[in-house]
Amino acid sequence: MQRLIQLIEKEKLGNQPITQHTLIIDDKQIVHGALFLVKTERKTFKIMVPAPFHEELLNKKTSIQMLIKHPEAMLLS
Repeated sequence: MQRLIQLIEKEKLGNQPITQHTLIIDDKQIVHGALFLVKTERKTFKIMVPAPFHEELLNKKTSIQMLIKHPEAMLLS
């Protein structure tokens, strides 16, 4: 996660809103969270936020900086 934070600061992406996300839903239609995609110059990072914490990020205009600083955010490799 530290590397992602450094890349975002270097490329000055922190204030940009999150534009790509998908809900994580199982076969019984239960929502388990959301997967947010953060694109940098070279790579796309996937950040997962579990339910019910993802709802607050989807309900307001969330910046990349707010997403990566969220205490429940997990960087997937």
